[in-house]
Amino acid sequence: MGLICTKDKTNKIIIKGYGKPVNTPTPNVPPKTVNTYKYVGEEFQQEIEKNDPTYSEKQQKWNQYYQKKYELINDVTYSALLKRQQSIEQLQQQTNEDDLCKEPKINSNKQFSQKIILSLAQQLGGPFKMRNQEIIDAYLVKEMNNEDFKNILMDGAISKYRWNFWMAQVYRNRDYDPLLYQKLKNQTPSQKVLEDITKDINRTFPSHDHFKDYNQGQQQLLSILKALSILNEDIGYVQGMNYIVGFSLIVSGGKEEEVFWLIHFINTNPMFLWWEIYRVNFNYTKALCQVFLKNFNEYLPALYQHFQDEGISDQQYIWQWILTQFLYTFPIDSVIFFWDFILATDIFSIIKISIAFLKEFGYDLIQKDIGQISEFLTSFIKDQLSIDVTKIIDDAKQIDVNMTDDQKQFFKNYKPQSST
Repeated sequence: MGLICTKDKTNKIIIKGYGKPVNTPTPNVPPKTVNTYKYVGEEFQQEIEKNDPTYSEKQQKWNQYYQKKYELINDVTYSALLKRQQSIEQLQQQTNEDDLCKEPKINSNKQFSQKIILSLAQQLGGPFKMRNQEIIDAYLVKEMNNEDFKNILMDGAISKYRWNFWMAQVYRNRDYDPLLYQKLKNQTPSQKVLEDITKDINRTFPSHDHFKDYNQGQQQLLSILKALSILNEDIGYVQGMNYIVGFSLIVSGGKEEEVFWLIHFINTNPMFLWWEIYRVNFNYTKALCQVFLKNFNEYLPALYQHFQDEGISDQQYIWQWILTQFLYTFPIDSVIFFWDFILATDIFSIIKISIAFLKEFGYDLIQKDIGQISEFLTSFIKDQLSIDVTKIIDDAKQIDVNMTDDQKQFFKNYKPQSST
């Protein structure tokens, strides 16, 4: 449903559907009192949680959810089964033999767990290649009930589980090669790519302690961007990638190799294909922008028309939001929840969040001229705006992304070029 609007005596469009101007404090969202930009990993996330009024509820929900792993999978050998270099046929034979050695028991947890492992091994195409036990645990919980996993991640993760659940959500066993990252680190990209990456290292989260001067964070950022540019030689390096990799390093706590794999999994996962937004000619990004504009017009017609009348270009906002996954424009302690939502679903969630955000601040934006809107989009969001993330995510859930038949065909038939 679009904005409810009418015209006043001066023929100016006004919105009746919103009673809250942008500067009115959002209920239940306290002002930021802690600088979260000197921490990484769980410590960084815990600083955000101090200002999250829904944290206690989330914590209880996540702990209850993760307890399912212990209720359903209490066989101490299950992780060993996942890691053994056995064929699926051998796992099947072992499971059958174990079943024959026991008297049948209803709801036997041991037998149940072995059958889950066998099913998981079949889906993975063999043993779980990655050896991080916490990621294996998260992946197993996800596979037991994918819908529950999606819903709880969409509502926002907590620091104890977030990184491993991000990894579990996008993990692709067939793409993982434990030797690949070190191999790529020992190679050097083209001189042009190396110069472009080096130029952007100092520009990536310069106010964050992890990336000040040429410290470990900058070295990790450089190494990952080089590796990804070599792996995706046909794309190389484009501005925007540095923000995505840098933010992943912050959230992970500087887990360099895991960050490389998170990005690579997202890039090869058909639900996301993130690096396609950087491909030459930006055809994938242009297509996403067109889908956004169609839905912007359908959901918020008055605000859409106001942007058109004021000459606001899509490159002033949605283009940047897509290319940096919101990181260039929005504060990172809001973006972390946007990423929870996006990774729980697909790349079109960028469109849902964008429309939900514009809806939240439509009252104010529709009264601004081009200069004021530009200022809002380029600096006010990041530096001064208090964002009710929970409200935006709740609104985003209610949005169905609509496409024309041609747009549906484009995304259905889109095949990324091989980068390996």
